[in-house]
Amino acid sequence: MRAVVLLVFCVVFAFCQNIKIATYNVENLFDGVNNGNEYSDFRIGKGKWSKEKARQKLLRIKEVITALDADIIALQEVENEEVLKELIAGTNYKYINFSTSKNAPVGLGVISKIKPSSSEAYKVHGIKTRDILRVKFKLQDGEFSLFVVHFPAFKRNGLEAQKRAERTLRVALAQHKNAIALGDFNTVYSTSDRSLLYNITTTKNYTNLWSEVREYKQRYSYARSGSNKRAIDHVLLSPEFMDKKGQFVYVCDSFKVFKPNFMMDGEYAKSEKNLSVYSDHLPLVFEISTDKNLLCGIMSKFLNRINM
Repeated sequence: MRAVVLLVFCVVFAFCQNIKIATYNVENLFDGVNNGNEYSDFRIGKGKWSKEKARQKLLRIKEVITALDADIIALQEVENEEVLKELIAGTNYKYINFSTSKNAPVGLGVISKIKPSSSEAYKVHGIKTRDILRVKFKLQDGEFSLFVVHFPAFKRNGLEAQKRAERTLRVALAQHKNAIALGDFNTVYSTSDRSLLYNITTTKNYTNLWSEVREYKQRYSYARSGSNKRAIDHVLLSPEFMDKKGQFVYVCDSFKVFKPNFMMDGEYAKSEKNLSVYSDHLPLVFEISTDKNLLCGIMSKFLNRINM
């Protein structure tokens, strides 16, 4: 009965609005045209990549984003803006934002059903890596920003490169409220003070939504067949989302790893001949709302802490 009353209140007064947001590393979403910046494996005529494989990959990722049915999706490992345009063709997504650094094989993208108000890119100085893409959304009830990241991998670039990317993000976040940092951080979830994200989650009081997943065996988004499953994609929410006084709140228990049967082989991302059918990552999805009653209560937070 209480839920019905709240729903009626929201409809009548046009007050409540839920926004579903996702992040997804699509693993090398390249087109079928050589532009000189591709990885060697994705150059037409030199590797096994072809126009037909590019078409099939695009259709499979389109299948995922259609099933996700989010209002906004942050994407990593997209070759160029033209790929994003092809990806949203025939879907309910109307707007795109894209960012890449000079001569980089892949970049970052955002597709959305909601019109963004602005965007900008933050360069990580001193290393060769992806920029950080900020996309701002301004609605009637307030505004919020997504900071889309794809940090350098530790194995290839080392810890110092990762720290530079983290510092760039931290400085950018300090300039904004209602901020959501999300994407492939290339570092596992941890509450340790040695965690790459410790300064953001502790000193800046951001909430890592992996803390919402009470069963630690279910904390994974990287799921390549035969590999160690890991939580290297993250969603970090600024303190305003955990306060009823804020413009938007995090919808309690809305954070999920998106893994429908068509994408999975057991607990792993579906693959054929050791190659991902869709991606070696799984999407993460969550909601924010203007309905302050949807924020997690004290008991929910307590249960999350004892299950960490």
